[in-house]
Amino acid sequence: MKKVCASLAVLAFVLVSAAALAESRPHEGKITNIDMTAKVLAVQEENGDQVTLTWDDTTKWKNNLTAQELKVGDSIHFDFVDKQGQKFATEIHRTHKAKS
Repeated sequence: MKKVCASLAVLAFVLVSAAALAESRPHEGKITNIDMTAKVLAVQEENGDQVTLTWDDTTKWKNNLTAQELKVGDSIHFDFVDKQGQKFATEIHRTHKAKS
């Protein structure tokens, strides 16, 4: 009985750790729409989920990237925080430029 309890405890720890790790890793996806006026990006993640990201002056743009350089079809890595139901980008890094 002790072995079963110990095994279940280890399994629970592994599952919680995996979920925490997945949540902390950057998200990846392809830009499907950009609204420069509203400062909003629509991104389709690798798993097919659609994410709407808002950016502001606190967003960190990696490798001297600017919002004006982004194009629909670019692939990005991004981190975000959820504030009042909106996803605010904390960091954006372009990983692949869209073909012109």
